Amino acid sequence: MYDRFDCQNGNSAAYFARPPERLVLEGYRNWSYGVATADEAAWQRAIDLYSGLLGTRASAAAVQALSEFVGALGRCASCPLKTFETGSRHICRDEVLVMGLIAGIQNQDDEVVGLCLTELSCATRCDEVALAAGSFALVLRGLDKTLLPIPAPVVRDILERSRRAWRDVKPAPTLH
Repeated sequence: MYDRFDCQNGNSAAYFARPPERLVLEGYRNWSYGVATADEAAWQRAIDLYSGLLGTRASAAAVQALSEFVGALGRCASCPLKTFETGSRHICRDEVLVMGLIAGIQNQDDEVVGLCLTELSCATRCDEVALAAGSFALVLRGLDKTLLPIPAPVVRDILERSRRAWRDVKPAPTLH
């Protein structure tokens, strides 16, 4: 039924309701928000999500891997990464890249992994992000939470749409 990532087919709500995708997207949103604001409630929401979907015992390793991944992204991102609020029905470019990276690692799609890594991280720190993402992806896969593949053409299309949107933004007039 859900054999690939496709936001255009009307199944995106069902896709994002799948436990593996929720763990990555909502976990990433909550943990990132917690890191950015030192909001302990955001971290607790991520922990509660993981405990609810994985059980208390299994969730500890997954939360630790999530924490390390978000930390690596924070240190290595080529620019500040964007997210929507937890529970949003939308997904932004950076969140697609995070999802694509984890899905690519889990589904052994080197093309998607390389594409997402180069867009998320600077070249000098890419290995750090790759290692943290690999650990996170493999912990989830080991807990039977594998994301559906996100094909490289879908990632490229989203990147191109994002670039076009930024090119079409007109600078605000300046006052002299």
